[in-house]
Amino acid sequence: MSEAETGLQRVGLDKWGKLPRPLAPLKGRKPEAPAWFDEAMALPVNEHRIAVDGAEIEALSWGDPKAPPVLLLHGSMAHARWWNPVAPLLSKDHHVIAMSFAGMGGSQWRDKYSTTQMAREAMGVAEALSMFDGPVKPVLISHSFGGKAASIVAGDHGEKFAGTVFVDSFILPGLEIGGNPPPYRHREYETIADAITRFRLSPDQPSGELYILDAIARGGIVKRHGAWTWCFDPDFFHKIEFENTWDEARRSLCPLAFIRGEHSPIATRADFALQRANMRSDSIFIEIPEAYHHIMVDQPLALTATLRAIIAFWSLPDAK
Repeated sequence: MSEAETGLQRVGLDKWGKLPRPLAPLKGRKPEAPAWFDEAMALPVNEHRIAVDGAEIEALSWGDPKAPPVLLLHGSMAHARWWNPVAPLLSKDHHVIAMSFAGMGGSQWRDKYSTTQMAREAMGVAEALSMFDGPVKPVLISHSFGGKAASIVAGDHGEKFAGTVFVDSFILPGLEIGGNPPPYRHREYETIADAITRFRLSPDQPSGELYILDAIARGGIVKRHGAWTWCFDPDFFHKIEFENTWDEARRSLCPLAFIRGEHSPIATRADFALQRANMRSDSIFIEIPEAYHHIMVDQPLALTATLRAIIAFWSLPDAK
């Protein structure tokens, strides 16, 4: 990473929109999906509303509440349903909770945001849904920007968790967002189909599995004032206070695991080398082949299997 590189460049916002919109050719039609995906999406899901520091936070849960708990944190401008189909697949053996940070998904917006506040939201959800009350400590799993909040949680409250996983997150020393976030023009659409055809990933990458992209897009649309729009605060990046959370991750009070996509521009092999040299000596590092940044989109089964293996390893007595 050069000294001139900023977080905006690393997350791809400076090059956003270079690839074709992957769902546009379908014109709003749902892509054909394999049976395993339809079965996972049909599993029962519960919706929760939890008040944290004056804002209602959305959370979704799958599986038996008595099973070992897992908390999922999404990335920027995303929402809890980005974890489909990984969340329902994990729920076969775990009580899985995915939340939406304030300003995103079905959670309320705030006048100001911060990564410290996001960490408080994660802890608030975990406490409200009794994730610390059972005999097994929860596992915290974050994707992309959600790793910032996960770092703070691991550094400040890690003793309450079995471990923390970073899925293609940019956890680096000195990496700030930098520059001016590009202005987001609030968009409204007459129909759901119109919105879905405009959906794209950020950073751009090959489309992966279209049926997963379609599910993510449909889960991120809301009707406001008679029009369809995306469910995030368009001023989020102008209202947030960023903190570099490298030191919080380094002082983690629980085991850590780092996962990257082989072709990801966000979490690179050089980043892995730096993290190996500075993070806890028992940290795990795994690269998923043929994956880009949004691993749940292009390699959902490989990601699910990797997470299951990490969780199982941390459950072994000798892994503590």
